[in-house]
Amino acid sequence: MINLKNYSILLLSAGIGRRLGKLGINTPKCLLKINEKRIIEYLIEHLQKRKVKEISIVVGYKSKMIIDALKRFKKIKFNFIKINNYKKNGHAVSWHAYKDMWEKKKNPTLLFHTDIFFDPAYIDNIVKSKKDNIIGIHSNNKDYKKKSVLVYTDDYSLITRIGFREKKIKAKGEVLGINKISKKTSKNLFSFMDKFLTKKNKKLNWEFMLNEYIKINKNNESFFSLSNQNFFWTNLNFKKDFLRVNHL
Repeated sequence: MINLKNYSILLLSAGIGRRLGKLGINTPKCLLKINEKRIIEYLIEHLQKRKVKEISIVVGYKSKMIIDALKRFKKIKFNFIKINNYKKNGHAVSWHAYKDMWEKKKNPTLLFHTDIFFDPAYIDNIVKSKKDNIIGIHSNNKDYKKKSVLVYTDDYSLITRIGFREKKIKAKGEVLGINKISKKTSKNLFSFMDKFLTKKNKKLNWEFMLNEYIKINKNNESFFSLSNQNFFWTNLNFKKDFLRVNHL
């Protein structure tokens, strides 16, 4: 089992699950249950097994429900970072809100979405990679949805673009919601976000913010994805996603 003691852990949990209808309105998406256990609990248990003892989590919508639900994890120190304008902003703003907390230790960071249900082999492979910056992907989907956020790379798995589907270009895979960011790159990214996340750019999700960063810094900063990452994974955006995984 890998040991994550040298990493800082960031979870993004501020948004509203609008696409879930009443399910997402009444309860934060990360607290919805799969087989009688909350989605976020699966993730935290994966991290606990890998020796994580401190987690930063960005909250917004119904934040008290999330804070209360996580009290059962007595051996984890949670740093809750509250976003008040979560309805207007994308989760690039959530990542940026973590800047002050990151600067206390300045470790490499593992960033997670909390609305994903997945095989923890993804975590292990990303951490074991010798590449400093990994954008995790799920690479076993040939029929991507129209709004799937995809990763495009060169022949050496160097990321050239992150964005929506381009019909004439083969994508490396779909954004997974698990990323590894080095100490150096974290520092540079936060400096970039300081200036970039203004006005309409505040509405961007981190994938599109990062795509802009890659375009500007492609000669100085490298991001990679891994090949053959075909383990179980699902992004729980719609009611049908929950119905499917609850019958596994």
